[in-house]
Amino acid sequence: MSQNRKQRRIAKNQERKQGLFPPVQNLFDQAMQHHRAGRVAEAEQLYRQILAIDPRHADSLHLLGVIAHQAGRLDIALDLIGQSIALKPNYAVARSLHTLGQSLQKQGKFDDAASCYERALALEPDSVEILNDLGNVSSAQGKPDEAIAFYKSALALKPDLAPLRSNILLAMIYTASVSPPELAATARDFGQRIADPLRRPRALIRDAEVERKLRIGYVSPDFCNHPVNYFFEPLLKQHNRGRFEIFGYSNTITEDAVTARLKQEFDHWRDIRPLSDDAAADLIEADVIDILVDLAGHAADNRLLVFARKPAPLQVTWLGYPATTGLAAMDYRITDTCAEPEGLCEHLNVEALWRLPGMFCCYQAHENSPAVIEHPPFEDNGYITFGCFNHFSKVGDPVLAAWARILEQVPDSRLLLEFVGLDSPKFRAAVEARLQGLGLPLDRVMLEPRKKSNQFVLYNRIDIALDPFPCNGGTTSMDTLWMGVPLITLEGSHFGSRLGVTILSNAGMPELIARNTDDYVQMAVDLALNKPRLRDLRHNLRQKIAASPLMNQTAFVRDMETAYREMWRKWCATRSDTE
Repeated sequence: MSQNRKQRRIAKNQERKQGLFPPVQNLFDQAMQHHRAGRVAEAEQLYRQILAIDPRHADSLHLLGVIAHQAGRLDIALDLIGQSIALKPNYAVARSLHTLGQSLQKQGKFDDAASCYERALALEPDSVEILNDLGNVSSAQGKPDEAIAFYKSALALKPDLAPLRSNILLAMIYTASVSPPELAATARDFGQRIADPLRRPRALIRDAEVERKLRIGYVSPDFCNHPVNYFFEPLLKQHNRGRFEIFGYSNTITEDAVTARLKQEFDHWRDIRPLSDDAAADLIEADVIDILVDLAGHAADNRLLVFARKPAPLQVTWLGYPATTGLAAMDYRITDTCAEPEGLCEHLNVEALWRLPGMFCCYQAHENSPAVIEHPPFEDNGYITFGCFNHFSKVGDPVLAAWARILEQVPDSRLLLEFVGLDSPKFRAAVEARLQGLGLPLDRVMLEPRKKSNQFVLYNRIDIALDPFPCNGGTTSMDTLWMGVPLITLEGSHFGSRLGVTILSNAGMPELIARNTDDYVQMAVDLALNKPRLRDLRHNLRQKIAASPLMNQTAFVRDMETAYREMWRKWCATRSDTE
């Protein structure tokens, strides 16, 4: 160390002793109080003040990194947390590695994130949070069975943690190794163990007049730029305000331009993210909501435990999760007759199924979706390109094996896949090894990392889309048809495996619904080899979809409002019977 630097350090220490600098520990205690109370801006200001005094304060570096991570400033988070680890490798290393892994996972660097989690778990083997995030990153890598194993390990340590049980149920949706009855039984167990005991015993007093104006509340963590709003926004905008008063209960983490737009459409907006489940339920009761609608199910950041308390006389789940919630307090799940014909799925649901006469949802195309190309890609390429742009966790081994059979029977064809994480060499190598092991020739498979700039663009590179199974695409399938690409789907035996059935039936293309795997393979092969038929299917497909029930917003809103009114009518009749 130079003499000048040494003298400056001595002088700085002297100034501290003389009280010219605020004591760092006092500042840190104040910062932590702000942070725990959710006053993030105040906490951040104090952490920076501490670092101005002591640039090597590892705690402040780490917690500034946490704040940056939560705000989506991932590069900054990685730098700050990396500095904290380098400074104090034996202090809270597990915590720092865990946060670092979360930042890497947000960037799609799944292998690096998993490595951080594994190192953190080695230091803190009983951490429920780390095990949970190992499950999350496994799910993102398309390994739902591995994800379930991590979640169950965490659950063994903390069996009453509701978010863990929701994560298990969400992962179960994606794997062929879990049967629909097993999924339903797991949801019922969630209800009986966690949710149902929370139900409030008090009766809710409402004016039981059938035709009066109803107060409808929608609860969602996704009132932002999220696919749920492609389907929810048409209903919100076109609700009959003379007949319905609309409340939004937002559990959204990061608000954006879509949030601002949605806020303007609600009659009343409530931010329930800071509220406990009891406080949120109290607010909903105080708002005298008649029908409360869940838009998330067991998806991330859901508020099912608010519904468990039964703050509204009628409670409905719709749109965000393709199976039963398991809650006795949830009265109905909205579906349709194509997705769940009468008698097919009742035993898989705790809720009563309310079937709309049309489709269970209505698609609103993205405002920035590009034009459809005027001719099929094979005319330029000289070969057929199949494609799938669904989340990779939906693409199980049986799906890949079926796709291998298709490529084998369609000479010189290609398969284009797009999903998160492929820009990681390690993850890409693991994906390629898996594909090759299931018979897919790598020289005919094109792997594209998911990028915002590619949204919709890649559809103009594929001739035929292949729906995954048993968990079908939802928004992705709608996007596919909107972009003029025909879709092959495999019919299943429950809602999540029959989304393709209702989408193609309502699109007027039931001939593309396969009854079994052999049929699925043969249907894709036959369409690929019949170029005139493929051209005919693709011709003006966007216009056909726009004119179909998939996008008939007026009819859909009418069906939903009729459903609400009929649900209310039934509830009123029940009240009359008991009085």
